[in-house]
Amino acid sequence: MNISSQITFLYFKDYEKGCQFLEKVLSLEPVFDPGWAKVFRSTGKSFIGAVKASEGSIDSERKGGTLISLTVDNVEDYYDDFVGKVDDLSEIKYFDDIGLRSFFFKGPEGYDFEVQEFLKDDLKELF
Repeated sequence: MNISSQITFLYFKDYEKGCQFLEKVLSLEPVFDPGWAKVFRSTGKSFIGAVKASEGSIDSERKGGTLISLTVDNVEDYYDDFVGKVDDLSEIKYFDDIGLRSFFFKGPEGYDFEVQEFLKDDLKELF
């Protein structure tokens, strides 16, 4: 398999609120909008898409087990930006076994998000 890009689609009942969150809170660039879905660039050729739940192609009632992790260079700077903007903001957590620090929060309609920073050079290069 020769994958050229990656898109994770999130289905929203309140589509406009989902799009506003991705664009205004996460500061992602909108790159494609056919009207029933909007795709935002997270990095390079990786994207997060918002889909109108009533018009999407899958059963969007099941959302369990989805975590959107966004990798950054300085997690503390981003943490300060999210205070007061998101629900259920966790403290910054340290995972010594893999050399990672991150925080978690809830996005629209209960989606889980993580902002993470890898501390080991090999993982920084990989991700």
